[in-house]
Amino acid sequence: MATQESALTFALLAVPARAAICRALLEAGDDGLPADQLAQLAGLTLHRAAHHFGEMVQAEVLVLVIRDRRVGYVLKARREVREALSYLDSSGLD
Repeated sequence: MATQESALTFALLAVPARAAICRALLEAGDDGLPADQLAQLAGLTLHRAAHHFGEMVQAEVLVLVIRDRRVGYVLKARREVREALSYLDSSGLD
């Protein structure tokens, strides 16, 4: 049975750009990636990506980090994101 947390994570990842952001952050590991690099990987402008980042931070999927005066993000809900991406991959919804 899905928890409210995993259902929310899945709903967020159903948006292809958000799934791309999460895939990149899974690969990046604990260091995360800068916002501009994530936006580029997702095929978004930084302005548009900021909207997605904000919603994912609010949902506690991402954590905002500042390193060397650069805004970046780290994946917080790693297990839930990995499960949601696995489901998306196996169902062909991605």
